[in-house]
Amino acid sequence: MPYLKRTIKEHKIIIFTIRFENLAVAGAAIQSSTSADWFAEKAIDRGLQQLYTGCSSTLNETDPWWRLDLQDVYRVSKVVVTNRKDCCAEQINGAEIRIGNSLEKNGINNPICAVIPAIPAGESYSYSCDGMEGRYVNLIIPGDMKILTLCEVKVYGEGPCLKRSFVKLLFHSSKDLTDSTIRENVLKQLGSALADRGITDVTLRWSQTPKQEVKQNADKRRCDSSMQ
Repeated sequence: MPYLKRTIKEHKIIIFTIRFENLAVAGAAIQSSTSADWFAEKAIDRGLQQLYTGCSSTLNETDPWWRLDLQDVYRVSKVVVTNRKDCCAEQINGAEIRIGNSLEKNGINNPICAVIPAIPAGESYSYSCDGMEGRYVNLIIPGDMKILTLCEVKVYGEGPCLKRSFVKLLFHSSKDLTDSTIRENVLKQLGSALADRGITDVTLRWSQTPKQEVKQNADKRRCDSSMQ
């Protein structure tokens, strides 16, 4: 009996790129003081929990500040700030967003990107910084008897390093992944899987068109001597 050949389609070494856009999630946050368990890092936990359980807050003090260390110098394009929604939304009024490389006076002397006049309760407002360079992002409310509460701070920009991760996959599939529609569906499914794990600040794309290989596996079958 001749060899039997089985056809297997492999879409081999498919590469896509994951680019983390929110620089804040890789940074480290501190603040001038801490009220109860309203720790500084709660403002960069990727969530949008505006209630007291998901926000940072200082004590009532003079010139309260919150600072994010991006771990390197970046060109910051914008900063997005989310206000609390349970109460006291007016506490953020007058907060200054400062970006720079100095830690003099805890960074509050760095150049101003924007001043926050007000943010409605539970809302997120975006402030353009036009590529200001700096390692530190500070928020400060000047004055006496002030409380700084932040429920989420996101920072977007470009840095010295390409913030990308490359993932190589091997698909065993009968579907033609050279078809652009099918490739887009794969990215959508992957995006949904990442979102289920709390990772939403990503951009997915194919870095190259997948290549399809067809393998022929030959199976040698022995003939039964009793068969005619």
